[in-house]
Formats: sequence, structure tokens, C-alpha cells
Amino acid sequence: MLEWSTAHDQTVIVTLGPDGAKAATRTGLIHVPAMPVKPVDTVGAGDTFCGYLAAGLDSGLDLEAAMKRAAVAASLACLKPGAQPAIPYAKDVAAALG
Repeated sequence: MLEWSTAHDQTVIVTLGPDGAKAATRTGLIHVPAMPVKPVDTVGAGDTFCGYLAAGLDSGLDLEAAMKRAAVAASLACLKPGAQPAIPYAKDVAAALG
């Protein structure tokens, strides 16, 4: 993953379910953990991760902070059934981040 990222001057992000997410950038690897949860439904977790990642980057967070926020949001999304109804509110993600 790192070799491809470096060769193509691209950032590659891979979600790993309960193992969090990894990113390969031209400067190295970033790994963020998932929040441990007992999942009810994982159908919307990936979409939640992508949405929170994009929103975090758009708000000025660096990649690692945006990925941490997105990983926690994706974990929280697994606690309710369905996709859209399970997306957590920003206040709930902030509370889970501490």
C-alpha cells in the first residue's frame, strides 16, 4: 500500500472494520483504531466513515484527526440497524472521542 501511494503520489485509505483504518501517504503510514462495539448492523459504517472523513478534512482537521473522528463515527453507526438512521450526530461522535 505504501509503495503504491509513493509511486503514484496519492493517499490511499483502507477501512478495516473492527481494526480501524489505515492510510498510506507520501510521508508514511497512519493507523487509527476503531472504537470497540458490539455491532447490531454494519451496513452504513463505510458510508459514515467516508462522510465524516470528508467533513473533517473540509473543516480543517489533519488527515489523522479526521480519520480518528471518522473511525469513531463508523463504530457508532454499527450500534443501530439501517444505514441512514444509524449515522451518529456530531455531538455523539464528539462525546465518544472524549
